[in-house]
Amino acid sequence: MELSGRSILLTGASGGIGRATAELLAREGARLTLFARRSGPLETLRSSIQSSGGTAIAVAGDVRSVPDAERAVALAVQSFGGLDAVVNNAGIGMLASLAEAADESVANVASFAGRVGVPYYSFYNASKFGLVGMTEAWRRELRPSGIDVVLLIPAAVETEFLARLDRSRALGLGPAGTVLTPERVAREIVGALRRPRPEVYIPRRNRWIGLLNVLSPRLADRIVNRLFRYPGRRT
Repeated sequence: MELSGRSILLTGASGGIGRATAELLAREGARLTLFARRSGPLETLRSSIQSSGGTAIAVAGDVRSVPDAERAVALAVQSFGGLDAVVNNAGIGMLASLAEAADESVANVASFAGRVGVPYYSFYNASKFGLVGMTEAWRRELRPSGIDVVLLIPAAVETEFLARLDRSRALGLGPAGTVLTPERVAREIVGALRRPRPEVYIPRRNRWIGLLNVLSPRLADRIVNRLFRYPGRRT
């Protein structure tokens, strides 16, 4: 998909991956609807994009609220005449209204923890596994309509969310413990919108751990327990 002139809605746009993706898409000439809860950072981003020659509107709202999501879609359609793609960066949400509004592409940003259970973060795993399952269902549901649904599966990303975690448990060692920059993930998102694929692991080598988790769970257990070690516990 050519990005210049395309109408794209981004959730979770006020920081981290969402902000980095918005800035990159703006440089590509996309017309952006920025959607997030924090109105201050959202307006700052919108102003920065506009002052750099880009096109963006800001919509403050909660992705968990269907009326808020529908309002964001309505404003995108009103401002840009339609909606070509949706990029969902929000960690948790009721996003069906957004997926149904896209004409060409939906990109959902999940996590390595949505493919492989990470020790000591079971509740986070559960939310991300849910997002992965929802994305797979959307891909099959929306395929007859010609809408590509892409699942992005990054390792840990250097964001405000990660900063609030216990880093001694969150990062682990080895490939799954790689800490990515938001800009790295943003480049992968933009690439996936241009050339959609069902799944994009970031970094790509993590795909092998995801595959091993299905084919040999016992071996995967040993590897993951070595990658994500908790101080004071033997693995």
